[in-house]
Amino acid sequence: MKKFKMPPALIIVMSFLAVVAILTYFVPTSVVVTDDAGERVIHYNAAFDENGEIIENAGTDPVGIWDFFLAPLKGFTNASQVAVAIFISGGFLAILNAVGALDAGIGSLTRRFKGNTLIVLLMCVFALMGTVYGAWEELPAYAIVIIPLFVSAGYDVVTGMMVILIGAVVGNMASVVNPYSIGAAVAVIGNDELSLGSGILLRMVLFVVLLALGIFQVLRYANKVKKDPNSSCVAGNELPEIVADIETGNTELTGRRKASLVVFAIMILICVIGYIPWSSIPMGDGTAYDYVNGLQFALNDSFLGDILGTETFVPFGDWYFDEFSCVWLIGAVVVALINKMPKEEFVSVFARGCADLIGVVLVLSTARGIAIFMGSSEEGMCITFIYWIQQMMSGVPMWAFVIVCVLAYMLIGIFLQTTSGVAGITMPIFGALAMALFSGTAAGALGGQIVLLSSFTLGINFISGHYPDATNMGICEMAKVPYNVFVKQWAKILIPILITAVIIISIAPYIGLV
Repeated sequence: MKKFKMPPALIIVMSFLAVVAILTYFVPTSVVVTDDAGERVIHYNAAFDENGEIIENAGTDPVGIWDFFLAPLKGFTNASQVAVAIFISGGFLAILNAVGALDAGIGSLTRRFKGNTLIVLLMCVFALMGTVYGAWEELPAYAIVIIPLFVSAGYDVVTGMMVILIGAVVGNMASVVNPYSIGAAVAVIGNDELSLGSGILLRMVLFVVLLALGIFQVLRYANKVKKDPNSSCVAGNELPEIVADIETGNTELTGRRKASLVVFAIMILICVIGYIPWSSIPMGDGTAYDYVNGLQFALNDSFLGDILGTETFVPFGDWYFDEFSCVWLIGAVVVALINKMPKEEFVSVFARGCADLIGVVLVLSTARGIAIFMGSSEEGMCITFIYWIQQMMSGVPMWAFVIVCVLAYMLIGIFLQTTSGVAGITMPIFGALAMALFSGTAAGALGGQIVLLSSFTLGINFISGHYPDATNMGICEMAKVPYNVFVKQWAKILIPILITAVIIISIAPYIGLV
């Protein structure tokens, strides 16, 4: 009998798209509206007409074969900013590799830090990115560097993937100060006593414990692979292009290459600063946003500001993928100038770097097509699934609240991946339920809502860690790791983390964490 071989990532995502397309024939659409009291309310089995009016008993909204093949194309349009960011990052890293800086830097890092130290440091970085601003869609850009780094250090491609994705997932699960999940949920619940700082002690404990557990499990896998390469879950697989193009790590670290790596480090620092939600950080009479962007605001309407383009420069804290791409494009030009690369070679190398990531972008586009069929945070089939889950939640006893909430958000995460959108739809109902269940207890209504917030980020981000979305499938495609191998390995790590987190959240009201 011929041994089953997992199909390519693009085929898997297209298959998932087909399943969702079939569901559109059986699952009615629903919509979300804001009522007179300012609360978000679901209208089941409804749709919006062209004027935005609600159509009751709207039924299903089935898609056809034409829609099926059009979805990835629309997905590419919707994900164009992400796609361009991936292309530009691929071009930049091809330039960095062509001048020898990438290989020299990897060699220097592996000589300076032992493998375990490198794993711990980088997992902490990605976890902080996840817990501060919800880093996720931009992660494939970092994978182009991190995966070759760990292969050069004697590990496998999966170790590099784990460092990035497990680190970021753990950070997102805790979401200590993430405004796009915790902040959005707090705003929607509408309790004046609830703020972004409410429950921060619980979330900090979750962050430390879950990150420590994640690091321990990744180190255990990584050290096993380093000791015996045949124990790798991808042993025998051909190395992906992003690794095959990297040399042995013995390239000399010259002055120009050092300068190129400094440019790279500055680029990453600028991007992180751009994504941090400074407006959520109180400072003086205002927020950190005003201080961080003070220089830009001062240069506006000046001659130097006109030369630099400060009027069109998006302030730090409001960045998205266009700004990310711009920084990496400028970085590519600067590195080429530092190394006196001929312009013909620059164009050729940059284009090849972009071309190497076409497969990743195709997977990303198709994954976005799934979201088109499912609907948005305002209307569609995904709202119906959320409505059904809310109905099942209505009679939950207090002792089972955390477990049921986490399971509910895991289910919801299958149908809608945007944390702020899920918070907007579910928190008015779940927040009221938490208040009712915990009123009169030691935790109180506020404590119940704090427990709800952590259950929300835990459940939905656990699913994100396994979900065949643009980030996971893009990195799998990049590293040539079959999706079934990815899911199996990630489940081994994330399920114990999930159970640990549920226990911590469940006992939090009894040990003074809320």
